[in-house]
Amino acid sequence: MRRWLAAPVAFAVAIGLSSLHVAPVKAQPKGEAPVEESFLTADGVQLKGLFHATNKDAATAPVAVLLYAPGPDRDMTKGDWAGLAGRLNEAGYHVFRFDWRGHGKSTEIKDPKKFWTNPFLNGGNVNYNGYIKGGPPKKPLKNDLYYKDLSPTRAERYLPAYLNDLAAVRLHLDSKNDNKTLNTSSIYLIGTGDAAALGLGWIATEWSRPAVFPKEGQLGVGVPGYEFVPQQLVGQFPPEGGHDIAGAVWISPNRPALISEAATKKWISTYAPKIRENNPMLFLYADKDAAGKKQSEFFYNEVLVGDPRRAKAFNLAPISDTFIKEVKGGSTLNGVKLLDNNAELKVQDTIIQFMAAIQKERAKLPSKNRNYSTPYFINAQSFGFAATP
Repeated sequence: MRRWLAAPVAFAVAIGLSSLHVAPVKAQPKGEAPVEESFLTADGVQLKGLFHATNKDAATAPVAVLLYAPGPDRDMTKGDWAGLAGRLNEAGYHVFRFDWRGHGKSTEIKDPKKFWTNPFLNGGNVNYNGYIKGGPPKKPLKNDLYYKDLSPTRAERYLPAYLNDLAAVRLHLDSKNDNKTLNTSSIYLIGTGDAAALGLGWIATEWSRPAVFPKEGQLGVGVPGYEFVPQQLVGQFPPEGGHDIAGAVWISPNRPALISEAATKKWISTYAPKIRENNPMLFLYADKDAAGKKQSEFFYNEVLVGDPRRAKAFNLAPISDTFIKEVKGGSTLNGVKLLDNNAELKVQDTIIQFMAAIQKERAKLPSKNRNYSTPYFINAQSFGFAATP
């Protein structure tokens, strides 16, 4: 069990964060416009994002990544993500939000050949790109991608491909880290709906990846470069990337039906057991949102084994820094709508207080050069994700 998150803090969070004395946070002053940025995924998709910089110790400040749930007519501007970004900036966090592939401004396939022929998303029983209308054998190769190119059933089956977008976000932030403009030793995730399942699955992949690019001789025999996660490493290598995930907040979390319960539980029990002790999480749902409550309890009790009785049955230590909280007065509001009604519900206050309790100790973590220069794939099948017919 980690010792840096003190018992009084854990107690304060458990009773609803009411006794955490965090100074009131004002909105970010107008005029500090976010910067639009572009970056590439391993399969050649150009993603668009917005970087909101804090002016508080910018070179060493942590960063929060905002994740909306993928879906029709959704993009990074829908909902009060900008308001949350401003609050986080004032509290000393950089903020990055982006559009998933096929959403908002992230629609250009810069490298169609790599997109349609790479072995990680194409062919056999992992043929995620087979769900996209207008792909091969159509010629010339399609060079754009929109969510509407996926039918409703295919859209859910394509979800694991978004893990590669998160890998690209990590590389993009690590390049900023190496340029001394932020510190990726502490990365926070804040997501809604299906993004909770994607985000938690991605954290599991981070525990199978070195946080710093492997040195010569550390890769497996015959491997020319660090191309995908996970892949064979030899000898001693730097700590796993999962250590850099400072915490996560999941608002109205949801597990899509086509990501099975068994596969989801394996993210901790099989692929990344260190998540329980190293990556604190907060699950939030509105008091009359039955689905949000059920899914929050699934992630907390079944996946993370947060219930002390269940933990004991599995011979696991109780987790003391991951929590599940009902938002009183939220009624049936779900996902980003809880952020939109922040004035009454104080959801943003809860998020900032939770992160402040963690960051109080993590502020001591120094930045380190990551040295990754090219995007890497995530082999979704290796983490229990599987494309279905």
